[in-house]
Amino acid sequence: MSVVEIKNQLSGEKGVARSKLLDFEEGAVMNLQLKAGKKIPRHHANCHVIVYVIEGEVLFGVSEQKFHMKSGSLLHMNPFQEHDIAAIEDAID
Repeated sequence: MSVVEIKNQLSGEKGVARSKLLDFEEGAVMNLQLKAGKKIPRHHANCHVIVYVIEGEVLFGVSEQKFHMKSGSLLHMNPFQEHDIAAIEDAID
């Protein structure tokens, strides 16, 4: 069993923070934090991806679709699906 505390890491000027919260055989749990206007470019993961917006608002691109996600939104992607993310408001995902 693992218990992890998510801390706000957006104090720097960079505006994008990534941290691995948990690592397990089938994949990992990542925490992404972005300041409004910041982006993570198109990429893919070699495992299933679940995106849960804890706080804020983002535009999440999967293949050719765009999803407007706010606090409480959840999205699932299959392995190797191309995706990108842009923060509309400061966001914790």
